[in-house]
Amino acid sequence: MGALRTYIPVFKFVATFGIIYIVLSLIYYLYLQQDYNSSNYPDPVTSQVSFQTQQLLIALGYDAQISNVPHHPSVYMYLDKTVVYRVIEGCNAISVMILFVAFVLAFAKAWKKTVLFIITGVILIYLVNLSRLVALAVIKYKYPQYDHISHDILFPAVIYGSVILLWLLWIKKPKQT
Repeated sequence: MGALRTYIPVFKFVATFGIIYIVLSLIYYLYLQQDYNSSNYPDPVTSQVSFQTQQLLIALGYDAQISNVPHHPSVYMYLDKTVVYRVIEGCNAISVMILFVAFVLAFAKAWKKTVLFIITGVILIYLVNLSRLVALAVIKYKYPQYDHISHDILFPAVIYGSVILLWLLWIKKPKQT
């Protein structure tokens, strides 16, 4: 029984992480079940991410356009009037942010620092995701032969790698001197 007590902090972390992750995921699921009108279709976050990606591509000199996909909750991204991809709900990085937040909250000690780190981390994940979508559009447009490796391997590694780096920063807090 004594050896089992050694692992109580691990069990506590896993249980806390699991509960927080499930609750946040359920809240997000309920959010996605709302009936969004055509101005916010497919959902406001995915719509905003699509718009911001378009604006960044325009700032980089591309003729970028977006339009809602008829009868499907997604947004077409065009470069020079060519569809390069569809932005779907999974492209908005909310699920990745939920995973990040659940982990940080499971390790929470001081609430002020925790909230500040969560806000900073979510903003960084959001920016990494926008950069990912911009780079993916350019790659799909200019270098379509690298479409599969960039979408399925490189960019998931970038976004999840960013989350892991943030987690490592969180658990390896600097020592107080």
